[in-house]
Amino acid sequence: MSFEDSDVVRSAVRLEGFRDDEFNYQLIRALGMADYGGSAVGECLSVVAQITDGSPQSWTRTFEQLAQRVEEQGRTCLAAGRKVSGRDHLLRASTYHRTAEYYGGGSGVDGPGARSQACFSLAAALIDPPVEPLGIPFAGGTLPGYLVRPAGSGPGEGGALRPTVVAVGGFDSSAEELYFQLGVAGGERGWNVAVFDGPGQLGCMRTEPDMTFRPDYEVPISAVLDAVVGLDGVDPARLALCGQSFGSYFAARAAATDPRVRALVANPPVVDMGRYMEAWVGADVYRMVRDIRPEDVTGVPEDLMPRQMQWGIEAICTRFGVPSFHAWRDAMESYRLGDLIAAISCPVLALVGEREGDEPRAQFDALISGVAGTVSSRIFRPSDGASAHCQSDNLRLSAQVTFDWLDSQLA
Repeated sequence: MSFEDSDVVRSAVRLEGFRDDEFNYQLIRALGMADYGGSAVGECLSVVAQITDGSPQSWTRTFEQLAQRVEEQGRTCLAAGRKVSGRDHLLRASTYHRTAEYYGGGSGVDGPGARSQACFSLAAALIDPPVEPLGIPFAGGTLPGYLVRPAGSGPGEGGALRPTVVAVGGFDSSAEELYFQLGVAGGERGWNVAVFDGPGQLGCMRTEPDMTFRPDYEVPISAVLDAVVGLDGVDPARLALCGQSFGSYFAARAAATDPRVRALVANPPVVDMGRYMEAWVGADVYRMVRDIRPEDVTGVPEDLMPRQMQWGIEAICTRFGVPSFHAWRDAMESYRLGDLIAAISCPVLALVGEREGDEPRAQFDALISGVAGTVSSRIFRPSDGASAHCQSDNLRLSAQVTFDWLDSQLA
């Protein structure tokens, strides 16, 4: 049977992403949030045709327009007393604001990242049980975050102590995104899940601009653990860390140095951030002789330097607290686990996508072969529908693998 002459149009949507690989991944990342209510497939695809492929400015503008429309719908529903509808719209708006922020840069208190946080905070109070905001004292400032609890285990209810996972994000993650990646799934399975924005992450730098990335990330994670173990319903003997992307490097350092960490999930393992970044941007770019500062690229025509490279130089200098590309590259020498790998004695689950590349697979193998504790591993394949970085294309499968393993270790 042929449908070529049909007058019935089953869908006006055509599935077509971007030629630019990073744009394509960021689109998949946003689409993946739909698994747990953080986006809608149709809303994400509706803006694709409006975005100029490879233009960060176009990406930010278009996703911000989508975010504003969905946020307005959510606030209208709340004003009419439609709490469920309002909550659901605001959760999606939070993702679209964060997606706009990816290329938007900066850490201003009135930018898309701040609006992502505001939308999520408003919706969080309408989730059952409410997602609790956290303000974690650290270095004279505060790390923002949230605590997700299972149903029937709110603070002060005198419930049993529960196992708790602390989710650690990477270079461009947010506490709000971690809620969709791990928080919902953990709560459904009887886990407390704490998510936070640490030094160098924009959710933290909006209010603490001097808190940049640091190689000894076990220090801020220790402060997070101090705060989490003091919360009602948290069993201090059953604490796990789950590191996403570069967050797996941060979490691994804490697992190697803090005996309170009883299990570690590395998704995917990062043991050497410098090598990972060199493989990502390419050796020619990473080893370029000329040094570049953010101010050097302002106004440079795109035919001389692609907009994404201009954005990238500003982003890494801001978040790592360095003045130039060479200074950042030098700083990367300190972001290595080295001998700390052998100091990881708790059980470890290592996850990676088959098509993430040779360097991620090499670092996956290095962690597996180097830790002192027992190791489980999973390589996600295209046939799993989960071959993207951090399984952004199949969060439900990722959650099943992660929490089934955590249950076997600590539940």
